[in-house]
Amino acid sequence: MGNYVSVEEVKSHSKITYEDLGYTDEGSFNSFLDGLIAQAEAIVDDYCGVPSGFFKAGGLTFTELRDYDEEFIALNHYPILEVVSVAVNTASYGEAEVWVTLDSTDYILYPDEGLIKLVGGEKPTIKEKSVKVTYKAGYVAVPEAIKFACIQLCSNYLHAVLQRKVSPLVRIDEFAVKLVIPEVFTPELKKMLLPYTRQGVSVG
Repeated sequence: MGNYVSVEEVKSHSKITYEDLGYTDEGSFNSFLDGLIAQAEAIVDDYCGVPSGFFKAGGLTFTELRDYDEEFIALNHYPILEVVSVAVNTASYGEAEVWVTLDSTDYILYPDEGLIKLVGGEKPTIKEKSVKVTYKAGYVAVPEAIKFACIQLCSNYLHAVLQRKVSPLVRIDEFAVKLVIPEVFTPELKKMLLPYTRQGVSVG
């Protein structure tokens, strides 16, 4: 089962059975769909410019070293679900690092923007890579738009295979999926994903 959608969800949406694609049993078809789902999720992650599995329920945990800024410290991934810890290096240039963990009252979090502002406690002596943040970013549940995009990608692919009346691939791989991405990754799906994109990534 994929992180974002299930085999059963793809079957239900596509209305395609294992007999339609020439499989001899449900198990073989399920294995094929597992691989297809993994590739669809990878396409969505890549297009949105996020790490693999970013949209799975509960998000992912990251640790980053950031430069100190009196205004805002920008983290790479957002929205932020939870800040695990914020530490600052109080050593001067040429000295061994001395990391001091801040209290939660020593910083303000702007979760939707991925920003932190230090407002109390120790401050770094140097600017470069002097703030260490461990945090969890992503979503409590898989966003509905992400789920639908993955399901629709898989469904579009299955229908493309069916319409061409070619033998389905027993083992799905990235190359095979990329052959039909321009056809199945429609402008409508890309538009739906725009609110979740983090950089200008284009696929197909």
